[in-house]
Amino acid sequence: MGLRPLLLGPPLTERERDPTLTTLDSHLEAVAELLAKVYGNSEASQQAQMEFRRFLSMEADTDGVLCKRAALLFALGKEKELGAFFEQQERIVQGEDGKPTYAQDMRDRVLPFILPRYVRNSCQTPDTFVVLATVLAEMWAGEKLGNWPRACGEAGGSGAQ
Repeated sequence: MGLRPLLLGPPLTERERDPTLTTLDSHLEAVAELLAKVYGNSEASQQAQMEFRRFLSMEADTDGVLCKRAALLFALGKEKELGAFFEQQERIVQGEDGKPTYAQDMRDRVLPFILPRYVRNSCQTPDTFVVLATVLAEMWAGEKLGNWPRACGEAGGSGAQ
C-alpha cells in the first residue's frame, strides 16, 4: 500500500471497515524498529521508539488516526529509508513512467516546505499538518511551494539557482 491511501483512508463509500488503520499501525511499528537499527540504543533513539509505541496505543478515533498519520509524515520527512520504501511500493503500482511518486513528491517538495513550521510550533497541530500536506500534494501537485528552490522531481543539489 502506498502513502496516499494511508493518509486519505478509503473512499467514503467504503468506510465501514478501514483496512488502512492496521496497515498504518504496521508502518509505525516498522518505523520504531527502523529507529533502533539506524540510531542504535542511544537515549534519543529509545525516546523516539517510546513515542512511536505511544502512537500505536492511541485509539482509532479521528484524533488518534490523525496523530498516527502525522507521525508517519514526520518520519517520512526525516528518514530516507522510509521514503525509499514508499517510493518502491508506489512504483510497483504506478510503473516506471518517469513521474515522481506520491511519496517522493511529499518527501521532496511538500514536507521540506511545511515540516519546519510544524516542528517550530512543537508539533501541536497534527490534524492541520496532515491536512495541509495532503491538500498541497493533491491540489498543487508539482507546483513550487513558496520560495522553495527545487522543483518536484529534481534530485539533490544545493538548491541554488
